[in-house]
Amino acid sequence: MIIMDYYGHFHDFRLFRVFALLFLAVMAVELLPHQSQKNNIESSKRSLLSLKHPKLIELLCPPDDPDSGPLTLSEGQLRGAGWPVPVVNGVPDFVTHAPAVTRTISYVIPIQERPAPEVLNSPPRGIEVPHWFQEDDRIFDCLAKHSKGILIDVGAGAGNRSTYERLGYEYIASDISFNSGQRAHREMADVDLVADSHRMPLRSNSAEVVVSTAVLEHVYCPPLTVGEVYRMLKPGGLFIGNCSFLEAEHFDSQYHHTHLGLYRLLTHAGFKVLHIFPGVSMWELHSGSIYFSLPGNELLGRLHRKLYLGLVKIKGSESPNMRLLRHAAVLWFIAIKE
Repeated sequence: MIIMDYYGHFHDFRLFRVFALLFLAVMAVELLPHQSQKNNIESSKRSLLSLKHPKLIELLCPPDDPDSGPLTLSEGQLRGAGWPVPVVNGVPDFVTHAPAVTRTISYVIPIQERPAPEVLNSPPRGIEVPHWFQEDDRIFDCLAKHSKGILIDVGAGAGNRSTYERLGYEYIASDISFNSGQRAHREMADVDLVADSHRMPLRSNSAEVVVSTAVLEHVYCPPLTVGEVYRMLKPGGLFIGNCSFLEAEHFDSQYHHTHLGLYRLLTHAGFKVLHIFPGVSMWELHSGSIYFSLPGNELLGRLHRKLYLGLVKIKGSESPNMRLLRHAAVLWFIAIKE
């Protein structure tokens, strides 16, 4: 639009509109980084005042004196643990600056407990397993029917929050580091707490369920870790998990357990073992690598698996289930704190 001003000069207002839009665009580019920086600062301030998991502060305690007073959050650190515990993005880190500690365990020798035959069976299946359940189908029924409350995932790796929260549990993921992404291809794991499983900073009798998937073979002292699980569970609480038996060494694993060793480990800690049952067999797990140097190794691996699973069902001097236990790469367990 062209108009004449008071002095008789003509102006094209389309040019003014263009300049005005350019000016606003430049101002927006200048202001956006400042607003983003302001938002980051506000977010950092909030993280200094709260934890990622809203209920975690109520459960935390000094790991070397779990029955003493509560911890306090101040200026990005937890105080009262025995050393200043940094809080990184809302996640307490009880590992990086933890001082060394001495632990003593005692055993009554000889250890002669043996599982009853019914213990060495998979749990009965009742409820239909939904498609979103991401763990072994055989533990679903037990988890679905159990009392809901705090569920602690010890050695959570990348975490499995969606599965356990859909079951109705208050999920807390604990791991030895921030980036233990072994269970999924992620740069950072979804953890609420960085802690050593030998000295957990969580209150006694606080959890309904503790799960531990592929962890016991990696810890330095399994009896200490299982003892901590027993302490954290409420009476009637469940300990559900698995550990390696004939699986090959992986990620510095060091304590692989037979079904008998696993049973004695759990009962010594005070648990009543409900079930020990085979996961994937060593033949299934390693069949691909057995033929690694031959062409078509994946096809040979699949044929090997099918042959093994067919042969194991043939009647012999021991039951198919016992054969599966003796050749399991991984063993599952369900135990209860009475």
